[in-house]
Amino acid sequence: MAKKEPVKDAQPYKTTEEMILNFPRGTYSAIPMAALWVKELKKREENRHLTPAELLDLAVRDVLGGKVDWKDLKKAAAANGDEAPKKAE
Repeated sequence: MAKKEPVKDAQPYKTTEEMILNFPRGTYSAIPMAALWVKELKKREENRHLTPAELLDLAVRDVLGGKVDWKDLKKAAAANGDEAPKKAE
C-alpha cells in the first residue's frame, strides 16, 4: 500500500485581517495603495464582472500580499495619463 506524500507547495490561506496585521510597511500606507489599485483593476476587462466589494477585496489582497507596490501604481497611472500617485509615509 503506497503512502500519500504531503503537498509541500501549498501555502496556507491567510485571512485579510492576518495580512493587515503582518503588513511590513504600515497599515496606513496600504489604504491609499489599495484605493488606487481598485481604480486600475476596475478598468481591466477581466474584472468587469466583479462587484465593488470583490474589487476592493482583490485590491487589498494584492497590496497586502506584496503583488502591487508604489512603482506598479505609478506605471499604471502613467499609462492612463493620470497624475502619478505620491507615496504616503
